[in-house]
Amino acid sequence: MEIKNIISLVSVFGFIIFILLGTDVRRNYLLFVAFVFPFMDLFITPVSQGGYRVFDAVTYIALIFLINKPGTYPYPKTLYFPALVVMIFLLLWGTLKSEFVGVSLISLSQIMSVFIYAILLIRECYADPDFKYLIIRGIKLSCILSLIFLVFQLIFGLSVTLYQLNPNTSSYDTLIRYPSFFQDPQKYGQYLAICSFLFLIEDPKNPQKHYQNLFLFFGVIIALFFTGVRAAFTGLVAGMIIIFLFGDKRFKLLGLACVAVVCIVAIFFSSHFALFNRESDVNDTAAVRYAYWAGAYKIFLKFPYLGIGIGNYQSYVSLHSQDQYWLYFGTYEYMDHPESGYFKILVEFGIFSFIIHQALIFVPIYKSAKNLVYRYADSKILLFLIAGVVSWMAAFFTVFSFSDLRVFILVATLLCIMISFSPDSEKN
Repeated sequence: MEIKNIISLVSVFGFIIFILLGTDVRRNYLLFVAFVFPFMDLFITPVSQGGYRVFDAVTYIALIFLINKPGTYPYPKTLYFPALVVMIFLLLWGTLKSEFVGVSLISLSQIMSVFIYAILLIRECYADPDFKYLIIRGIKLSCILSLIFLVFQLIFGLSVTLYQLNPNTSSYDTLIRYPSFFQDPQKYGQYLAICSFLFLIEDPKNPQKHYQNLFLFFGVIIALFFTGVRAAFTGLVAGMIIIFLFGDKRFKLLGLACVAVVCIVAIFFSSHFALFNRESDVNDTAAVRYAYWAGAYKIFLKFPYLGIGIGNYQSYVSLHSQDQYWLYFGTYEYMDHPESGYFKILVEFGIFSFIIHQALIFVPIYKSAKNLVYRYADSKILLFLIAGVVSWMAAFFTVFSFSDLRVFILVATLLCIMISFSPDSEKN
């Protein structure tokens, strides 16, 4: 049995014991996800049997325990919850009308685990406003562990891994693109870009860690260079622009310091980082992606309302759009996304679910921006949450990163914390 399978089983059984020994199922479940975050994407069933992961298992186990405790079951009184219900109904309808019902039902059950997590987290943040700092602390710890894992890869090579790595780690460029404990450097790059802004959040109970957090912030940026991911770097720049424009003087200086670090690295150390040594031409890459996007849009026009069914992109193109494939060392693999997260969601969800999905992202950002302007709450943290989500949104244009649950969970976590700040939300 492989080490990753042992870790998966230990994680699930450890969670069951953790829940049985505790008294607050919801809180303990959320803390477990945050502090055992690196293992949430590991499979507990083979891909041929659905490809369910540790996160799916612990979420549905927690839900079973919560059913017996109706007093703790979440029902947040916001418009987000009914919008989510409508989207789930539309996704189920599209699933049942799709060409690949079985595949789509499995994907729907897996995305439901993220929705359950989001509802529970919002509810807990309503009940205890300080809880968000515990969750953020857990995510920071996971990011630090990823940096340690990256150091081992730098020393011992890509044999240090939890996964069978994506070929783009080293196949097409002059230097290795390091993924840490992720399978794909593209997704690790997005993860780092998002997490970098969380290190700028000061925990009121640990304000003395300011300089330590700044050190880790720059450490994460350096790690991003080793991934060689342009999209994630673009996202980082987008997030930094937001902080530079709307932050106080300290963060304007931080923005200038980041520019200085990037310039120094690019001028004097560029040969050591994959980000500055990509062989592929930007224009050529853009032309290829545009062709994939055009193909995805044609599929959307055939199924504009309910889509082709969640999780069905690869199955669909393998039969009906066979020009959409990746070529790895003479081996063809049909694409499971058209080199864009937005186009994949549009094609699989249909226009109505896509609009709701985007609203669940843009509305919290809009309300958080209002909180920042009108100071409805102690909302300084929102600047960094917005920057983190915007950094992901920018990179999501070219990479569907939600196939790694950890990125999906991370983005959902930031949005849920934003929602918990909303002045028009009621506690149940």
